[in-house]
Amino acid sequence: MLTGIAMSEELIEKILEQGRIEARRIIEEAEEEARRILEEAKVKARREVDEKIEAIKRGAEERATMIRHVAEVKARMAYRLRILEEKNKIIEEVFKAAYERLNKLTETDEYLGVLKELIIEAAVSIGGGQLKVIAPQHHEKAVKKLDFQRIAKAVEGETGNRTEFDVTFEPLKVSGGVIVETKDGRVMFDNTFEGRMKRLRSMLVKEIGSILFPKRRSV
Repeated sequence: MLTGIAMSEELIEKILEQGRIEARRIIEEAEEEARRILEEAKVKARREVDEKIEAIKRGAEERATMIRHVAEVKARMAYRLRILEEKNKIIEEVFKAAYERLNKLTETDEYLGVLKELIIEAAVSIGGGQLKVIAPQHHEKAVKKLDFQRIAKAVEGETGNRTEFDVTFEPLKVSGGVIVETKDGRVMFDNTFEGRMKRLRSMLVKEIGSILFPKRRSV
């Protein structure tokens, strides 16, 4: 009887031992699975963090590139504007010097020849005929020295039309030259110094600019 009880206890002990072994195995597998899951989670988290960091870096680089580009464009625009301002300043100084020389010209005997050519040019452009010459009052003395009959003959030779001049003096705000127009006032040719400068300004600005600021040849 005792022997049977001892055998039963031994069997129970074996069963319990196997249960403990199985329990430890299950726990170890569970712990291993937990570690694996945790490691995968860490790897995934690191990857996501790295991807976010990379995305942030890319975004920062793109913004930096854009900022640099905008800064470069602004710098180039500011440079070009500064150059343009300097060009215009120099060109204006050239025109100012030209007006000063023209003003001095009006004080010389050479001015009479200039006036003659200005009148002929304007009259020929109109086509001759019955014309009115409007001269500034402050140049009345010089204008009255001109031989308008000879000037009319020169115009007739160019146009083939009989030409006569009626000369008047007005308080024109010009440095020199004259205005020539038909007697009915329908056609007018402004050949004052200011009028000529205005007509020639775009061409002169281009010419002066090319002289003062020649384009660099690309190597």
